[in-house]
Amino acid sequence: MKKLLVLAAALTITLIANAQVSVQLGGVSNRIKAGNNEVGKLAGAYRGVMAAVDYNLHLTERLGIAPGLGINYAFINPAGLRYREVGLFAPVDVNYSFRISNNLSLALFAGPTLHYGLLSQETSVYPPYNYYATDSKRFDVSVGGGLWLDFMETIRVKVGHKFGLTNISKIAGIPEKNQFLTLSVGYIF
Repeated sequence: MKKLLVLAAALTITLIANAQVSVQLGGVSNRIKAGNNEVGKLAGAYRGVMAAVDYNLHLTERLGIAPGLGINYAFINPAGLRYREVGLFAPVDVNYSFRISNNLSLALFAGPTLHYGLLSQETSVYPPYNYYATDSKRFDVSVGGGLWLDFMETIRVKVGHKFGLTNISKIAGIPEKNQFLTLSVGYIF
């Protein structure tokens, strides 16, 4: 039993020693799909900003798993409509990296993401209309992937696309699913 505990501790220390922490800032675009039709806030995409951190644990030289945590802030401001959305997201991405040159590497990633909505509100009306109270569910699960480029093992440019798996609509007969597109730039510690 002691040997097994020592082996588990050594494996944990090795994984932590080879881990990379990355902090990213970027943009997010969200589309809500109802069947084959786009619906939602102004029947199309709404955009915002995001900040995230992930912890890439290298399982092998090229294979890793990167759990993370982030927050996004989306908004629409056309012609008097003011819509705000704030949410937390937690991706768990499996990644496989390729070294292109001494200063450049590429990684492909895929995995699930949990989303939790904190605020979904139209503020151009009084009192503000809360979508989570009547129309939308707060919790969502998505799956997808993307790629990132690491420059000099310091700067990471990342693009990803996630497809919602859960129906976020509380309205009977109108199933809605999110689709997220993200682009971010980050710093690797």
